[in-house]
Amino acid sequence: MTPNFEVPYLRLGVNIDHVATIRNARGGRHPDPLRAAHLAVEAGADGITAHLREDRRHISDNDIARLKAELTR
Repeated sequence: MTPNFEVPYLRLGVNIDHVATIRNARGGRHPDPLRAAHLAVEAGADGITAHLREDRRHISDNDIARLKAELTR
């Protein structure tokens, strides 16, 4: 008798914190975390993660506002 194993559906979540880290290290506007999030979703990501730290050294308040406005429609 062969056991019946169900393969669980795997979901992909993409963390875009490091995109913001690179942007901040370069002192500019690129790479854009919102653009990275859009690319990830277009490529099949099930979710986007962004950690708004107390010191705001990676993702900024503006990044969160833009992500929320664009990705939660």
